[in-house]
Parts: sequence; structure tokens; C-alpha cells
Amino acid sequence: MTAWNDFVKKIYHEGHNKDSNYSFKQALKDASARKSEMGKTGSVVKTETAMGVKIKSSKKSRKSRKSSKKSKKSKTQRRRK
Repeated sequence: MTAWNDFVKKIYHEGHNKDSNYSFKQALKDASARKSEMGKTGSVVKTETAMGVKIKSSKKSRKSRKSSKKSKKSKTQRRRK
């Protein structure tokens, strides 16, 4: 579960404890307004445990992905010449 999902779930439980008619839709709106309380969650490299297996994922920017594709193309073109 992501940090955002955990945060929305926390907001939902707080609201539902106060009012039994509190909806998850309202919790999403409230969480969006209170997202500064959530803290930092956008780490560059994040390690998660899913079913006992560690998964390492990294967030690459779109620009860096494009530049790596360009470098592959340029190597191929150099080989052709």
C-alpha cells in the first residue's frame, strides 16, 4: 500500500468515527486538502516488501529515459557508418 493510500485510509477512519455517514469520496477530498500533513513521500529509490519479497523500484525522470533511448540510437547509427 502506498503512503497516499495509508493517509486517505487514516482520514477516512477519523471522519467515520465522528460521522457514520462519512464517505470515502469525502475522505479523498479532505486528504487532498490536508496533504501537507502527509510528509515527504517522493523518495528517489524506494524499497517495499510485497509478500516477503523485496522489490526495489526507482523513479527515473522522463527526460533521463529519453536521453538513454537517444544514446542507444546514436550507437546503432555509428555502427552503420
